[in-house]
Amino acid sequence: MQQESAPELDVLLLLGPFQMRGSYARSLSLIERLPSQRIQLKLAASDRVPLPRSREAEFELRVSQYLTWPFLDRIAKRFLAADLSDDPPDLIDVQQRMLHPIGSWLARTLKRPYVVTVHDYLRDRERFCIDPEWCRRVVAVSESVRSELLERTNLPEEMVVVIPSGVQPPPETDLSEILPSGRCPVIGTAGPLEVGKGLQHFLSAATIVLKKFPDAMFVIAGSGPEERSLRRMAIDLKLGPSLTILPNLRDFGPALRAMDIFVLPAIKQGLGSTMLDAMARGLPVIGTESGGVYSLIVEGVTGRFARPSDAESLADRIQELLANPEQARSYGRAARQRVLDHFHVDQLVRQTASLYRQCVPKETAESRKLRK
Repeated sequence: MQQESAPELDVLLLLGPFQMRGSYARSLSLIERLPSQRIQLKLAASDRVPLPRSREAEFELRVSQYLTWPFLDRIAKRFLAADLSDDPPDLIDVQQRMLHPIGSWLARTLKRPYVVTVHDYLRDRERFCIDPEWCRRVVAVSESVRSELLERTNLPEEMVVVIPSGVQPPPETDLSEILPSGRCPVIGTAGPLEVGKGLQHFLSAATIVLKKFPDAMFVIAGSGPEERSLRRMAIDLKLGPSLTILPNLRDFGPALRAMDIFVLPAIKQGLGSTMLDAMARGLPVIGTESGGVYSLIVEGVTGRFARPSDAESLADRIQELLANPEQARSYGRAARQRVLDHFHVDQLVRQTASLYRQCVPKETAESRKLRK
């Protein structure tokens, strides 16, 4: 009843280039589900948004690769502002921090409030300054990201809110058996192949595990600048057929379905949305004692923690689960339940829609409702 009486809002989602990472998966979830909350979406992106063809007609989509190009972004944003000026959105949602300068400029030009989502930690010497007149909220994906933002900026505490990412758990009938007898165990990870993701420690841990469990298989799903160096390292470590690297995937689902154990070896992680997907599929998880991962793993219940940048610690945790399949299955069941209880995509969508309505003046929303 409350949803039916809530006024319809018109929101512009500002998106960067499509990449297989948690931030873009979060955006796609919002695009798919926010219309059910009486939120009309306009999309502005620097790359084609991978929408189902059956739904493309539902959205006003503006694509300009120049939005993320130095110097040319100035031209692109002016064309975008001119295109939106006749019917400006009620609110601008800057989905990725890299687009914050463009998003805040659009807000000032169109005289509309905006929010911006921060998925990870600020880089060394990076400055993050909001427009005090038009920015209404900064959304952090975890308490860890929020805490660091408040430490490194002058943002008021009430300005920064936490809305964790959420996933759609598959039905139980789609879940795979964990560590079944008679099959080689598969230990995997997925995400962007970047410095700081700790993937070199994952490979080093694999060499340790293989000494005790020689039939174990290891999978890395993802693409990024570190792919070549990881392949070289795998050759140096003589991992051979025990390791598979799956680049250029549009969906991590098939890779996750093949895994028995999911490992997130990141040195510092904002949240870990791909780990959420793994947990939703009933996989036991191993993560490092860092950042937003603390929000996901309940030690000894949904999975285990390993020390950051410590291949031996990772290997110990993997070996514990391989030696105790029933314990691994128990972790997997608890991990899935934790997602159902705390990280379901419906919760992300409801909290985001509620935030939008808090940020848009009531008279603006009512005026649009009358125009409809």
